Amino acid sequence: MTTTKIEKAGVCFGIGRQGGSIVIEVRPHHDTISALRGVQIGFELLNGITVQQAKKILDVLNENVIGAFAITASDDKTEAASG
Repeated sequence: MTTTKIEKAGVCFGIGRQGGSIVIEVRPHHDTISALRGVQIGFELLNGITVQQAKKILDVLNENVIGAFAITASDDKTEAASG
């Protein structure tokens, strides 16, 4: 039987660069989502987006998004064997 596990973390967003592109980076407050440990998540913006436009997007995200979550599926037999 498959069960699901939901893990949540508070997040904020920042601006970064990937190559020559501007990206919005997801920055978790704590490393509480085990499936995302060591993973960086970002959003690539359209070519031509200026830093000023990216900052506006960033402001909207930081004012309205308070967290992220990951839902993972696990097999009960695997859980029982490892537990």
